[in-house]
Amino acid sequence: MTDRGVLVYGSLLHEPTLAATLSEGTVADAIPVEVHGYRRRFDKASAHREGEGGETAILNVAPEPGAWLNAVLVPDVPDAEFTEYRKREYRYDLVDVPPSDVLPYDAADATTVERLDERLIATSEGGLDDPEPIPYYAAKCVEGARGWGEDFLSDFLVTTDRV
Repeated sequence: MTDRGVLVYGSLLHEPTLAATLSEGTVADAIPVEVHGYRRRFDKASAHREGEGGETAILNVAPEPGAWLNAVLVPDVPDAEFTEYRKREYRYDLVDVPPSDVLPYDAADATTVERLDERLIATSEGGLDDPEPIPYYAAKCVEGARGWGEDFLSDFLVTTDRV
């Protein structure tokens, strides 16, 4: 088994949503981090969600030098749970982020970041030129970010385009 972690940055920040994808034991060691070199934005069309007003945009990240976003690193995802995560995130490519670009909020968690073989973030082509975020989806992401603390929420709002 590879020592892999997944970086979650959108609706998976929401504890009940994350718990439906990964086990409580796996999520127990999750840590808040900054991910450098990526920008988070509402620019991906959802395959199965739509707002009451026809909104379709969900969160996505794309490489962008000088940008950063906050996320939660879930380390040591077992193979079976990783398979479930991949089923959920099937429309995204997974990219390994170098440990030098993943900075934990708490410096004491640096060894968690460094010991992993992979720190995977889901990314894809956005495609939406004038995205309208799905309101209930955006609210779930904000609520999830709030669950990681007020500083995390503030960073989430600052580093997310079109909230």
